[in-house]
Amino acid sequence: MNQELKSASESRAQSLLKPTDSSLWQFIRFGIVGGVATVADYAVLISFTVVLHQSEFRAVAAGYAVGLMVSYVLSIIWVFSNRSVSDKRVEFAIFMLLGLIGWVLTEVCVIASHNGLNMIPSLVSHSTDTLRLSIAKAIAVVVVFFFNFWSRKVLLFKNRPS
Repeated sequence: MNQELKSASESRAQSLLKPTDSSLWQFIRFGIVGGVATVADYAVLISFTVVLHQSEFRAVAAGYAVGLMVSYVLSIIWVFSNRSVSDKRVEFAIFMLLGLIGWVLTEVCVIASHNGLNMIPSLVSHSTDTLRLSIAKAIAVVVVFFFNFWSRKVLLFKNRPS
């Protein structure tokens, strides 16, 4: 009995480490990966500006690049079990292009949300620009998260036709 329980728990632990076919678990894992990629992005950003005394422009670019690579690697080894593009260079290029589209979408969402929030008189009179910008950014994060998950799942990580 103890051996069966041990075997079952080891099996469950191993399945947690492998990519999954479950869309729900892919979605949850993609969110976790996004958090890890964001931490990596910020770590590089701070390291470049504080430790290496690089310009903010270089720091942001380097952080974004590292975050994108972390997201790609974790997506292929932990989130998605299927890969629809056989050439890994092409796959990464598409992954990166989708990330850049997500960045543009973030900018559009922030501008639209911020301008929309400025049209609510009670919010304008009782809040700061920073608060409205934070709300706009939060809206953008949600929209872009769904875009990134859906676009990558559909374009890069679906079953290949036989």
